[in-house]
Amino acid sequence: MRSDAVRNRQRIFDEARRAVIGGEIVLTLNELARRAGVGVGTVYRVFPTQRAMLESVLEEAVRELVDAAAAACGHPDPAKALIDFLRTALLTALAQPGLTDILITGSDETDSLHRAKGELVEVTSHLLARIRPASALTGENLLKLLCGLIHAVSEHPAERQGEAIDNYLDILRVGIAPTP
Repeated sequence: MRSDAVRNRQRIFDEARRAVIGGEIVLTLNELARRAGVGVGTVYRVFPTQRAMLESVLEEAVRELVDAAAAACGHPDPAKALIDFLRTALLTALAQPGLTDILITGSDETDSLHRAKGELVEVTSHLLARIRPASALTGENLLKLLCGLIHAVSEHPAERQGEAIDNYLDILRVGIAPTP
């Protein structure tokens, strides 16, 4: 790839990331081209659709969740590890507009995001298996539950979201790993 093409690609991606992090998850590719100072065709070669742009930008957050879940697998208390992972995932999703939509959608436009979500399902399934080997809650269902928690927490005023996270996770912990 030519050096100017590499620079343009990076400029497009950086501008897309700024927009998504700023909450502009429906940014049009035409507007992205204008902001990045490149032609619309150049943007469409990098991101064929607006959805592909969103997936590409948020894939990094999904990979961070994979790493957080993998780290939680090494914790000696499996129930605490799961709750700590979910707290991290909730905070990550609340800070990353559009992540809930990316996690809950079954069809992905980019192969790399599809693989990352598969890894997340696999590692969260392993995390759940440490609590109850025959758990009815699968890694895939856990991600859907996480999306519901994200929505529930986001409905609280910002100053009460921390308390809401604690309350919802306490309820979930009791349901997953009740104390005798």
